[in-house]
Amino acid sequence: METGNHLEPSEGWGGEGVGGEEWSRLQGLLDLVRREHQRMELSPERREQIRERVLERWERFEARRRRVRAIVAGASVVLLLVAVAAVVRAHAG
Repeated sequence: METGNHLEPSEGWGGEGVGGEEWSRLQGLLDLVRREHQRMELSPERREQIRERVLERWERFEARRRRVRAIVAGASVVLLLVAVAAVVRAHAG
């Protein structure tokens, strides 16, 4: 990723407070970060693989969530029927 930012040793980041040796170390660190970022850049194929895996996991999660909701809904209906039956028996008896 190119940011377009470039500072010469005589400008920015403290100006006179940053000497040649400190500037060289800082510049070296910045170069290392840029190289590492480029090395870690994902290919379009790898991005697609990751995307597919994420979508598969999401689909499994959604299917599980639907099953749990169906079970909870079924249990709620059963409890409601038991409560209604108890009320009917109480009034009848």
